[in-house]
Amino acid sequence: MGVTVTGWYATDAAWWAPLERDARRRLGPALRHRYGPARLRHREDTQTLSYFVDGLDVVGDRDPVDVEIQFYAEPPYDTYGLAPSEYPRVFAKPGASSKHRQPDGSLCLWTPWDPPDRRWTADKGLLELIELTRQHLFLENYWRRFKVWLVQDSPHGLPQPAASRGRTVHGARQRSR
Repeated sequence: MGVTVTGWYATDAAWWAPLERDARRRLGPALRHRYGPARLRHREDTQTLSYFVDGLDVVGDRDPVDVEIQFYAEPPYDTYGLAPSEYPRVFAKPGASSKHRQPDGSLCLWTPWDPPDRRWTADKGLLELIELTRQHLFLENYWRRFKVWLVQDSPHGLPQPAASRGRTVHGARQRSR
């Protein structure tokens, strides 16, 4: 049985056409997309739009890196008040050590309480998110080698919903609200 993907932002051309325009021009066939269940293997009815970048060149990596970006109609993770379209999950190099990864292995690219000029927003486009991913992967490579994060570092430890308080993110105890 197929996944129903109507009635949410990712099926609206007014949202996805400007989002992916520049990325499609730059990456061509290296950028693919798919509607349907994502890497996290959620229920079959999970409305997900996944973008795949095949072979992203990253400074410090000998081999090109495959990237997956997931947008959810109803994310299975807390968006901390952000619209789901503003807090996608980005996966690359599964299992790589990093101090900037979410518990599910996705890259920690910004904190949800950062102002819009310090985090990615959908109006900035998919190409900017991909370039942010490329920069993040370079920073991880550098950190693994020299144990230094080269750019401003956000504090770690996201607040959690009441049911999961006390667990940690990035090895830091969660703050209570």
